[in-house]
Amino acid sequence: MARLNGPCCCKEVVLCYVKSAHRPPSLRMRKAPVVKMPSSLTLLLFLCLSAATPAALADSTIAVTNHESGSTVRYSVVLLEGTIPSDAGPLTIENLNAPEYAEPVRVVQHEGKFRALVELGKGRNRIRLSTEQQTEPLEFVLKYQLQTNPHYVRLIWMTDKSGDTTYATPTSDTPQDYENRLRTAALLMQCFTAERMNQLGYGHRTFRLERDRDGKVIVHTWAGGRTMEEYHAMPDDQFWWRDVYRWIDEEHPDPLAKNCVLAAYTRKDPATGQLKSHTALGGGNLGLFGSASVFSWPTSIGSAADTFLDESRFDSTQVHDDSVGRSTYWGLSSTTIGATLHEMGHTFGLPHTTDRYDIMTRGFDHFNRCFTYCDPVSGTNGQPIYFRPNQEAYFAPVSASYLRWSPWFQLDRPTGASTRPDIQLTDTGVTITCKSGIPWVGIHVGGDIHHHEEQDARRPPKKLELTFEQIREMVGGKQPSRLRAISTSGQEAAVNLPNG
Repeated sequence: MARLNGPCCCKEVVLCYVKSAHRPPSLRMRKAPVVKMPSSLTLLLFLCLSAATPAALADSTIAVTNHESGSTVRYSVVLLEGTIPSDAGPLTIENLNAPEYAEPVRVVQHEGKFRALVELGKGRNRIRLSTEQQTEPLEFVLKYQLQTNPHYVRLIWMTDKSGDTTYATPTSDTPQDYENRLRTAALLMQCFTAERMNQLGYGHRTFRLERDRDGKVIVHTWAGGRTMEEYHAMPDDQFWWRDVYRWIDEEHPDPLAKNCVLAAYTRKDPATGQLKSHTALGGGNLGLFGSASVFSWPTSIGSAADTFLDESRFDSTQVHDDSVGRSTYWGLSSTTIGATLHEMGHTFGLPHTTDRYDIMTRGFDHFNRCFTYCDPVSGTNGQPIYFRPNQEAYFAPVSASYLRWSPWFQLDRPTGASTRPDIQLTDTGVTITCKSGIPWVGIHVGGDIHHHEEQDARRPPKKLELTFEQIREMVGGKQPSRLRAISTSGQEAAVNLPNG
C-alpha cells in the first residue's frame, strides 16, 4: 500500500464549444457551465458544431495523430489530438453518433495543435471536423466495442451508517452531484490510461469500468457499518483502510473487482483544521480515498477542459487543500484525480518507480497535462507554464509493461489456461519457469521497482535463468531486494533476493 503525501499552455489557448447533433433542441441550446477561466491566458471561447480528423492528410490540412480512422476502441471516451493549420481558426468537433447524454465537445487549440474529449456511442461513430476555412467537413470514424474481460473496476460512494451521501464543499451552493463527479473522474482515468499505453506501443489498452445495460458507468452508493463519528475516531488511516477492506470482502465480495471507494464522510474541522477520514491508500482489491477534494472534480466530460483550466481559488479553511500549494480548482482536481489513479495502480500490482512523471510517483500531480497544453496560474506559478510532451504525466515503461499483462488490462475474456511462474533461488541466481511463457520480469531496489525486462510477446520463453551478478548489473550496481515475474495469463510470482 502507498499513501498520498500532501500531495501548460502556450501563448494562446482556444476552447471551442461544440453542439451535439443527436440531442433534442432543448438540450442542444443548454448553456455550458460557467466557470472562471484563466485571466492570464488569452482564452477565446467559441460555440460551434464539430468533427474530428482523418489521419494525416497533408501539412495544410487537419490531422488526427493518435487514432486511425476506422479503428476500434474498447472504451467510451476518447481523446482526439492532432494538428491543424495555425491560420485555420477555431476547430469544431461533432460526433454524429454521440449518445443522447453527450455534451458539446470542447476543443483545446494551441499553436497548430488540438485536443478534445469525445464521447462515443456503441458501434460506428462518424466524427466530423470542420473549420470556417473548409468548404467541406472532414469525417473520422471510430468504432466503439465493449470489453468482454470479466475483470473490472467498481466505483463505490461509501457513506457512513446513516446513508448520508453529502460531501464537504467550500460553499453551500456547490452541487452535491457525487455520482457525476466520480463517474467523470473514472472515465478520464480510463481514457488517460489508454492514451499512455498506446504511446508506449501497447495499443489503446485500459481497464474496464462497470456499466449498466444502457452502457452508463455505474456508481454504487453503499452505507458502511459505522457512524461518521466512529470512522473519524479510528486511530490511523491504515486501520481505517483495513476496516473498509473487511467491509468490502464481507458485504460486497467479488474477486473480479478492483474497488475504487470514496468516503462521503471526510470532513475538516474549521476550528482546529483537523481533517478526519481522509486518505489515499491502495493495495489488494481496494483503493480508498477521502472525498475532501471531490468538489473540484469536473461534473461531466464536457466540462473537463474547463476544470483543468480553472484558476479559481477556494476557501481552504472549509476544505482540504491537497494541491501541493497550487490552491486552485485546476490544481486540486489534477492532483487528486491523478492520485486516485496512482492508488488504483497499486491495486493492479504496480509499485512506486523512480520516474518523476510516472503516475506511480508524483507524476500524478500533472494528470491535467494529458488534456490541455498549459498549467494555468496558481499559488505556485504567477504565469502559465507551457509544458513539453516529455513533461506530461504518463505510465512509465516499467509500469505500462507490467499492466500489459495484468488480468485487468486484457480487453476480452481469456481463452487459455491460467498458469503462474515458478521462481527458484539457486546458489548463484534465480531460475524462473512457466508453461505458458514469461513475458515480463521486474527487479526492485527497496520498495521501488528499478528495472524490467520484456520478452518477445509472441514467443515468450518458458524458462529464464539470471545470475545475482546479472541482476545487480540490471539495477546499476545497487542492492536488489525483490524479483517479480508475470505469465502470459497475468499470474504473478515474486521472491525476495538475498543480501550481498
